[in-house]
Amino acid sequence: MAHQSPLVSVVIPCYNYARFLPEAVHSVLRQQKDGPAAEIIVVDDGSTDDTAAVARGLGASIHYIHQENQGLSAARNTGMRAAQGDFLVFLDADDLLTAHTLRSHLANFAAHPELDVSVCLSLQVFEKQEEQNANYLWPLKCAHLDMHLCHSNISPVHTFMLRARAAREVGFFDPELRACEDQDYWLRCAASGKRFSGNTDGLVIYRQHGQSMTSQMSRQLAHDGALRFKISMLLESRPDFPRAGKFYGWLAHAAGTIGSACNLLRNTPRFALKLLEESARAMLKAAALAASSATQDTHLILAERYFALQYLLLAKSISEAVPCRSLEKATGFLARRYPQLVSLKDPAADQKRLFHKLCCEEQMQATVKKTFAE
Repeated sequence: MAHQSPLVSVVIPCYNYARFLPEAVHSVLRQQKDGPAAEIIVVDDGSTDDTAAVARGLGASIHYIHQENQGLSAARNTGMRAAQGDFLVFLDADDLLTAHTLRSHLANFAAHPELDVSVCLSLQVFEKQEEQNANYLWPLKCAHLDMHLCHSNISPVHTFMLRARAAREVGFFDPELRACEDQDYWLRCAASGKRFSGNTDGLVIYRQHGQSMTSQMSRQLAHDGALRFKISMLLESRPDFPRAGKFYGWLAHAAGTIGSACNLLRNTPRFALKLLEESARAMLKAAALAASSATQDTHLILAERYFALQYLLLAKSISEAVPCRSLEKATGFLARRYPQLVSLKDPAADQKRLFHKLCCEEQMQATVKKTFAE
């Protein structure tokens, strides 16, 4: 019997993005030239432009669904319910898959059958010519992605390919969230035991323009701060999350949370203070586990140093504006455990070097060069 290749369902939510939609759809259709079968589901979330006409003009193979406007998460959920594939990909209507991206994800799953989620690269590009120098290649961590999710979002939503059976177990995006809904979803995946792995051979183009949701930074930062308390709850309630161990989860969470506090201090100081207290609590949770955290894993050793150094740097900057007794206890633990970090001549430069070592930089750059050479 001939082996049947897997079907990938690509869900494209669209709200008043008719001008972008054809390019997004064609970027998926081009994937099928090198093998993967793709089901394209366009979910029109109550658009008032000509999205319906544009979508129907893209061919009979496109599964077009119209719904009343309910938001991005609800549109993705509608696409998930309609999907028939073995794998799911979420591509926003203004973004693009580059050649071979779906194939590279499937190769990652074939090489690692235990995986539930594959995460590729994302190149953020700007529509306005004067902003072209701001193009940004999202850093992808080399290992322990579930731990890094305790710190911050690891990648944009379009870089993920998820097994459909895993999605059925995890459930849907939270329609109540108006930002950070993707990080919330991947956190729930990780906390439920789903396995993640990076895929440095695939690349998605993440287009930035005036209409982009990510341009609404204040809302993004507020939701990011709120999500910190959910991470804490998951660390408290899920015994095997993250797989590296609770010490590393709490340490990552503490460093990410104090970063959120710094971002929100100017505009929402009272909420920032709550985050500061949460970051100190998380660090003290890590402190209680430090004695049993010995490891030979090089990535974890680097990550521990990186999170600790980030916390010390941010605590020093924020303590001048907001005195916090619990912050003093947290930094006291760090100073005792990592005295070499306290005496660094240029801690910011050392932190930057550690960050680069945690990321798959050589493979990332090679993929970008190869993609644009084709």
